[in-house]
Amino acid sequence: MSLRDYRRIVLAEDEPQRALEMSQVLESLGNYEVRTTKYKREVLDLVDQMSAGWLILDLNLEDGNSAELVPRIREEYGEEVIVIVLSGYFEDYPEHSLLSEGVDLYLRKPYSPKAMLMQMESLRARIEGGGVRKQAGVKLKIGEGVYDVDTRTYKVGKKEVRIAKTPSKMIAVLASARDADGWVFVERGQIAIYLWGEDAASDPNYFTSNTRRLRYELKQIFSEDIIEATGQGRWLVPQYKLSSDVKSIEEEQV
Repeated sequence: MSLRDYRRIVLAEDEPQRALEMSQVLESLGNYEVRTTKYKREVLDLVDQMSAGWLILDLNLEDGNSAELVPRIREEYGEEVIVIVLSGYFEDYPEHSLLSEGVDLYLRKPYSPKAMLMQMESLRARIEGGGVRKQAGVKLKIGEGVYDVDTRTYKVGKKEVRIAKTPSKMIAVLASARDADGWVFVERGQIAIYLWGEDAASDPNYFTSNTRRLRYELKQIFSEDIIEATGQGRWLVPQYKLSSDVKSIEEEQV
């Protein structure tokens, strides 16, 4: 069971007015408890002191670039702390590099604090509803093997393969979407934000090319296409879900 408090946020932002604006939105509209700092040297201590479930991290802090904190957070807390990175320096610090280090959401400046809050509420709803970040113990029967969503490992007999971060996040977000009848479709924008950040949701070409690559990678691992899509026409917004051939272990045992 996680010891993190997902109503508590550490906000690391070097611009005082921006920090004040974000804190007010998060506290008044989101009912979060927010502690702010403009120094990267204080971030880890604040996360520890507050038992914070969220870290909102501007890359350009008063005492230097804070990107180095992301792997340290992951080493210390695993997946328990949700990390959102804010940056106006996309060329110097590309989002795919940070996402591969374990960042959950990458927002490029300028961005709307209210829009960020909506995305946070979506992530928090998944936490409380047993979704993306609460997948401990969830296993999927895929082909001849079993995929563990929490450890990102696929086992067939004695052979074990560890799935890369981004493809595993694709599986996780789709595995969190189900009802009594089985897997349900997830909208493109929701997937894009979770995997690649806010801008990917408004760039269909970026999303399509990267999703095509992910599906190809997963097909090579599982020897079958485990993702179904709908709405692929020119004027239709695609949605995605896990194939009906993918079964949860619980479902298999019923």
